[in-house]
Amino acid sequence: AELPPARTIIIAAGAWIHRFLPPDAAKLFTITRQVQYWFEVRGPVERFMPPNFPVWIWELQDRKNVIYGFPALDGSLKMATEQYTNQVHPEPAERRLEVSESEKHATYESLVAPYFPALGPRCVKAVSCLYTATPDFHFVIDRHPQLSNVIIASPCSGHGFKHSAAVGEALAELATEGRATLDLGNFSLNRFSNK
Repeated sequence: AELPPARTIIIAAGAWIHRFLPPDAAKLFTITRQVQYWFEVRGPVERFMPPNFPVWIWELQDRKNVIYGFPALDGSLKMATEQYTNQVHPEPAERRLEVSESEKHATYESLVAPYFPALGPRCVKAVSCLYTATPDFHFVIDRHPQLSNVIIASPCSGHGFKHSAAVGEALAELATEGRATLDLGNFSLNRFSNK
């Protein structure tokens, strides 16, 4: 049996959101590559384990990066950078996902060694991901500018996962009832039209 056509479509395409939008809306989204590193701990690892060491964020006043991290769980300390100056294209995935040895070394020299002397230079693991950001770094949850039965969802800028339950509920209400219980006005595409 054939399925009936969908009444509403939700597009939550992350770094590929620009493919589904007209050019004037697509240009509101910038894509940046973020990298997470795990550096070896020199000496007793217990000082970097819970409850001795917290989840942390450090906004370095003289740097372009923010660094943040988590307690050690396996003998290495996970830390990541957050930068929004170097934009990337999401394709090809292989090139943007790879973290080179020179990149690991540069991060250690500039962001790890000066602030965490108890961490060694060996990077145990490194992975990258993409952030999709708007000019104000807040979400877009709105109807498509040209297709009223399509909802655009970009809970982005690196903090969408923290709000996934509320965003999911709001999207379900929009799709099934035509409106959300939560006020989504601050997440409209139109908020950028006067800027």
